[in-house]
Amino acid sequence: MKPQAAVLTGDLIDSTLAGPEAVANAMQAIAAAVQSVDGARFDRFRGDGWQAYCDNACDAFRLTVLVLAALRARPDLPQTRLAVATGPTDPLPATGLAGASGAAFVLSGQMLDAIGRERLMFMGISDLAIWQRPLFSYLDWQSARWTAQQAEAVLIAFRHDPPRPRDVAETLGISRQATEARLKGAGYAPLAASITAFQITPEGHPHD
Repeated sequence: MKPQAAVLTGDLIDSTLAGPEAVANAMQAIAAAVQSVDGARFDRFRGDGWQAYCDNACDAFRLTVLVLAALRARPDLPQTRLAVATGPTDPLPATGLAGASGAAFVLSGQMLDAIGRERLMFMGISDLAIWQRPLFSYLDWQSARWTAQQAEAVLIAFRHDPPRPRDVAETLGISRQATEARLKGAGYAPLAASITAFQITPEGHPHD
């Protein structure tokens, strides 16, 4: 059985109206979020398209949290539609993700093509996907309600696994009370619980 990986395929919303500088900044924000996860790679496609790959499917949910938080923290930037798939992939090409193949890449691309008015979709080639999918529905609902300050706090805290809320206060130079207020408003506790739940393997244990 091939290793299970995560593939995120997205395109920016209203990128033409945003302009090339805002699009470039959005891509940089997504890339930085992706690169904070071990085993993850980012590639921008021509125009407003992008793709990310993570060699561990268990990190798909946390990776999505980080990408959404990176953009919600910058309301001046275009947001993204996003299709997330987990499943087997073929060995990656040496240069970029454009030539990558495998079931997860195909599924992620097909979902983005069919995404319509939705902004976030998930599908997995695994029996776990049946209960994993509602976690993404929750994330879509929760992230749409983040303020820029709350999203920034989420982005900082969840760069690590397990998350480190103390990093928010240290990075932003704010009080512990302000940090707790931002994270509570962002849904920190259910987000952290959802990440842990998504990481449960078929054997019933969180991944290492």
